[in-house]
Amino acid sequence: MKFRFCPFRKKKKSVHGTNAEDRQLIIGEDTPFAVKEAYRTTCTNLLYLPIIDRCKKIAITSAMPGEGKTTVSINLAVTLAQSSTEHRVLLIDADLRKPRIARLLEENGQIHGLSEYLAGIDEEPNIRASAVPGLSVLYSGKTTTNPAALLASERMEMLMKYCEDKFEYIIIDTSPVNTVSDALLMKKNVNGYLLVARAGFSDVNSMNDAVESMRMLEASVYGIILDSFDPKSGKGRGYTKYSGGRYSSYDTYSYDTSTAQE
Repeated sequence: MKFRFCPFRKKKKSVHGTNAEDRQLIIGEDTPFAVKEAYRTTCTNLLYLPIIDRCKKIAITSAMPGEGKTTVSINLAVTLAQSSTEHRVLLIDADLRKPRIARLLEENGQIHGLSEYLAGIDEEPNIRASAVPGLSVLYSGKTTTNPAALLASERMEMLMKYCEDKFEYIIIDTSPVNTVSDALLMKKNVNGYLLVARAGFSDVNSMNDAVESMRMLEASVYGIILDSFDPKSGKGRGYTKYSGGRYSSYDTYSYDTSTAQE
């Protein structure tokens, strides 16, 4: 298992609120070279993973919320799509409990997505083209009361088989491993996992627990990405303990798709 460092990127102050600040986290023209290069190097490593499938399916997860898995998922997908005109990349928001990709990509309104397809509400998945050439996105859709059942359903397998023929890479943002079982339910539908840790925030014991949970299921863990590492100050070289209590709302829901088709 290897570490890949993604350097710290300072947020700019904004008068436009959270969305404007979040935009600073997504790779763009003003992104520092070191950040872009870290993602390019990670994507190069993905090219040489020992995966025989034509379509490489990588789940991105973390031990706990707040460690940067969604930002890493988006930036990896963007970088893969930009690395070659031959790369067709699909980004899936499979964190059905606390989805963030639509907000980070500034999609407004309630967009049907993964949850509606898995529940049988939509016959076809609502895969949408993004502003990045070669990158498509399947948003999470509305939050649901039974995400684990949906992710373990036959329709999830059908979706992955459908997408394998259309894309070279599928990057899947999943729920944190130590909070709910959702990420591990993806094991049969992905080639393996990348685990995201945040410098100066993540707890080494939580990371070890997450890796052990995946190994118990014989899931392939390709490596750990250390996000928000500041090479100038050297801060974040180790792990520091996170404060408890902030994750208590991770299991809240607002939408019932209990009629999911198995």
